[in-house]
Amino acid sequence: MSVPPRTSGRLVQQLARHIPSRPPSGWRGPLIAVPCVAAGALLRFLIEPLAHGHIPVVLFYPFIIIASVWGGTLSGLTASVLALMIARYFWLPPPGSLAFNIAQLPTVIGFSVACGSVIFMAALFRALIRRHVEDEERAVLLAHEMKHRANNLLGILRAISEQTARSANSVAEYRALLGSRLAVLERAQHVVSETPDASVDLGSLLRGTCEPFGVDRFLIEGPAVAVPQFLATSCALLFHELGTNATKYGALSVPGGMISVTWIALENEVQLQWQEIKGPSVVAPTRSGFGSRLIKTAFPPEYGSVAIAFNPVGVHCAINFKL
Repeated sequence: MSVPPRTSGRLVQQLARHIPSRPPSGWRGPLIAVPCVAAGALLRFLIEPLAHGHIPVVLFYPFIIIASVWGGTLSGLTASVLALMIARYFWLPPPGSLAFNIAQLPTVIGFSVACGSVIFMAALFRALIRRHVEDEERAVLLAHEMKHRANNLLGILRAISEQTARSANSVAEYRALLGSRLAVLERAQHVVSETPDASVDLGSLLRGTCEPFGVDRFLIEGPAVAVPQFLATSCALLFHELGTNATKYGALSVPGGMISVTWIALENEVQLQWQEIKGPSVVAPTRSGFGSRLIKTAFPPEYGSVAIAFNPVGVHCAINFKL
């Protein structure tokens, strides 16, 4: 009974999935050569009544291929040497005889060249498998990241719309507030999309977000830090909200006011300090609006925290998030 082409194709695909993309380390690779050569030798012994001493090495080729694919280059070389030793001992004339030197020399040379070609092709095949596996893993990771980013973005848009509607006193105010917050969201997404290496420079993100408030009124200082993309949007919205509050009520509402933004990078965490300078006396808000809620919930608990203090000399915000 013949196997349908689709079924055979699926079987080949399932078998290919079990081929390791990297050769086993240490002694495990050469060890694979032993059962492969043993299987080839057993097959050759079984057909000896028909072969009568001929084809001493031909039956070893498939097993050398298997050893090279599953065990790597060292396994293929080990299988080739073992196969040649077994063939010389059982089916080739003794090395010192004239018959060996003349009649069997082409066999040995041909076997060595063929084995080298087989081992090279197996190494190339393994490299292609490794490239395919890496591309497949990268595709899965990107799909997961895009799904996560889309869900995160939709959640942010929903929260912005709902909270803006609660705090706005009129439709016109709602449109203005929503438009400004969507604009900063757009700028944040633009910064994120320009960095395909899955990270955003914190300094660039800060300067781009604070640009509408006047970058010359910000003292931004800190080491180069790569912010994960899934946190970049939250950071941008947080900085924009702090800048908006400073423009309305804080240091940016007066001519000489400034904002100092400094940060330090620890092993796997960033500690950022937002401090208003030379602004009016600060009074804590009497009600919690969108900005307060956003500041408190800017990051998931497992990724970071935000603490804001309405000190009389200026608003201070401590932002910690993990890299």
